[in-house]
Amino acid sequence: EEEERRAQLPPLTALGKAAPTEPWTPPPYEVLPGVTLPAPIAAKLERIDRGYARRTREHLVITSGTRDANRQARAMFTKLRLGEDLLKLYRNKAAVQEITKAYRASSGKPPEQVVAAMEAVIQDQIDRGVYVSAHLRRGAVDVRNRTMSPKEKRAFLESASEVGGVLVIEETTPAHYHLQID
Repeated sequence: EEEERRAQLPPLTALGKAAPTEPWTPPPYEVLPGVTLPAPIAAKLERIDRGYARRTREHLVITSGTRDANRQARAMFTKLRLGEDLLKLYRNKAAVQEITKAYRASSGKPPEQVVAAMEAVIQDQIDRGVYVSAHLRRGAVDVRNRTMSPKEKRAFLESASEVGGVLVIEETTPAHYHLQID
């Protein structure tokens, strides 16, 4: 039930029809199309968003959640194309080096082929129990911050701190907050 509510589905009766049991409202924060959020993560985001809205009268925009190997490859491809040093960003240097090796080996090929090569490496890592990113383990989300003023950024950090169990990392390529959630 909780997951369906967070997925913005109204409650069902025993016959499978929508039942007007109580006022229903979707989460106040915006989730971009295609973004997947596990229920415990969505619950924490809801609490962070309430604190943020109380301080700013604005709501958060969630740009990424749980990723499969393809989405992770696309994210890393974008960062590499924008000049990000992945070795500075990710803890598991060996995993990053495997992925960047596939990226370099595919240079000059169409982007889809480069991403496919990176995806194959990431999937192999997952199969071995190696997770280059918390996004692959259902424990991370990205929040848009490029439209936040300095005051709104402070309000966001205060709101995340208030909720607890959230590590906030400000990333710049592209600009966003990366949240690792317990």
